[in-house]
Amino acid sequence: MSPDCEDCGKTFETFADRRQHDCSPSDNADSIESDPAVQQLADLVADAENGDVSALHQAIAQYETTQAAAHDAGNTNRYREVSKTYQNQLISSLDDATQANGWAFLEEFIEAYHPDTADEFPHVTTILQNVTARYLIRTRLASSVADIPVAALDYFDAILDDVGELQDYIREGLHPYGWGIGHPDHDVAATIHTLAKDDLFLANPMLEHAFYADQYAAVELLEQIAADDSIQETVPHGTGEISPLRALLDAPAGAASDAFWPTIPRYWDWHDDPSFDFELDAAVSQRLRALVKQEGLDADLPEDWTITDFTM
Repeated sequence: MSPDCEDCGKTFETFADRRQHDCSPSDNADSIESDPAVQQLADLVADAENGDVSALHQAIAQYETTQAAAHDAGNTNRYREVSKTYQNQLISSLDDATQANGWAFLEEFIEAYHPDTADEFPHVTTILQNVTARYLIRTRLASSVADIPVAALDYFDAILDDVGELQDYIREGLHPYGWGIGHPDHDVAATIHTLAKDDLFLANPMLEHAFYADQYAAVELLEQIAADDSIQETVPHGTGEISPLRALLDAPAGAASDAFWPTIPRYWDWHDDPSFDFELDAAVSQRLRALVKQEGLDADLPEDWTITDFTM
């Protein structure tokens, strides 16, 4: 179950290590400078960065075509280099355009490159996930969970239905789905609860994002998961196999620690937003302590332990 990095292939034993990992493009990647298709992409990306909305549409389409060709040819190095070179620029341009034009603008791209449109995920999926996550987080911070478009949460849910264990970047792009917890028309908590039955590595970061969004709803979800006897999956740990609750306590532990801010969505420090302020409430902390005591997870901890001691 250890998560791997698609870029460098490195395997991680803990949630914290994978959470903080970032790497550079492969030194062995093929040069893309002489590829006419990539040069066309570069020109379109440059125009999109200057605010040309038409060029942005074309750039997204060209990125999809270029990556599909590299994928079909089995050219993994070229695929990674194109992604590393242009993904962030496309995310930034699409994010800027979405902020200027609203949700309907982004939804056009989601509908055009929806998981239901092909047998495999479109290659622009990680770009659309990133910008959708930013929209979701900004909306929750600026107004309320009810103002998050249901279509945004449905999009994440559709990806979750088909994502495989080896699709690391698409999996990590699902983490901000937790910001939708408490939505009146889309039950994010129920989805995370079900996910915890067989994929704790994905449920955990979703739950952490949920704590930032609404720590009371998140701790209630954690209590429900702890009481669910059907959730039996254990997780490898330095001390041996650990219980689902012990693994998922990493979520509030990460939220309570200033040392482990999530790096998803990539290329955006959302926790620096002036409207974001998080501190674990005393009442939530007491509920977490009660859970820990109930499960006997404090046996080897000092008397002055805190929830951050459960960071994985």
